[in-house]
Amino acid sequence: MTNATPIQYVGVDDGHYAIKIVTEQGQTLSIPSRAGQGRQVISLTNEDSSGAFYEVENGSVYTVSPYLENYISTRTADYPTSITNRVLVHDALRHAGYGGKEVIIATGLPVSHYYLEDMVNQRLIDGKKANLMKPLSCSSGPLAKIVQNIVTTEAIAAYFDQIMDMNGKKTEKCNEILAAGAGVIDIGGRTTDCAVVYPRGTQVDVSRSGSSDIGMLKLEERVKAYLRSKFELDNVPPILISRAISTNTVRISNQEHDISEKMSTIKREIWSDIYNSIMTRLGNGRDLEYLFIVGGGSLVLQEFIKNDFGHAVFPDEPAFSNARGMLKIVKYVHKCLPVNEQ
Repeated sequence: MTNATPIQYVGVDDGHYAIKIVTEQGQTLSIPSRAGQGRQVISLTNEDSSGAFYEVENGSVYTVSPYLENYISTRTADYPTSITNRVLVHDALRHAGYGGKEVIIATGLPVSHYYLEDMVNQRLIDGKKANLMKPLSCSSGPLAKIVQNIVTTEAIAAYFDQIMDMNGKKTEKCNEILAAGAGVIDIGGRTTDCAVVYPRGTQVDVSRSGSSDIGMLKLEERVKAYLRSKFELDNVPPILISRAISTNTVRISNQEHDISEKMSTIKREIWSDIYNSIMTRLGNGRDLEYLFIVGGGSLVLQEFIKNDFGHAVFPDEPAFSNARGMLKIVKYVHKCLPVNEQ
């Protein structure tokens, strides 16, 4: 007997900066990774679903909202197995329309967290799987029922995104990429990941693959400090920081300010730190026929990246490369079946 509603596959890039989702239909969703303890917002309308309350097994309540200023830091080693991660993943799935539905998902870990030297970090992987299965309820409606969670490697997932299309078929460049091998630089929230995949796509060069603890959260931190000092602000809302990063402008006390010069300086400084970490691990990448730049930081820092890695390729919507790859891995590579068909 089959279910009236089939189990759906979802790619969930549960990052430290944002939770990014890709559905089987190719729809994308990105929600800032901001959750705080207690009830921190009051909705003025019944239609506003941007803020929600979640209750965990011990009775504690968490608020998720993109506007939170007092939110829990995700720049911690235990984030992948934390209550914060569980709440954020379920919140994103709910916003994507999976409330009350059964889903098989793929999530990710940075390269250096997924592997311990040359071994898979099975303890962390199992802990991450178990965390998302623990009890959780939401004040705004039913949550997705996670039937299975396949934990993948960030950056490697982006590699799969390049060789496989949304129907599980080879991409136009697949054979060339498989023959030549490829490198991936994934500039995320907490980390920047490098991965070099050997020809044929079955082995990873451990010596040139790994993670560095620098990403867009460090950029956000420096921009926040600058805005606080420059404009003598007691509070620096996340929306103000996001606008400064994306537009190089801010609106303070109803006046528009062009901060392009300072933003360029801050971004250049962050890129310099990231570049040095890449050079230490990957090198200049000129030996790689294909070098893909992905992650949320790839577009923010694109002008600097192109100067130093002129041969690099920026995929379409690079911020969703990992999530797309995760969807393809869970749907086609692992060939997960609904539990009643296994």
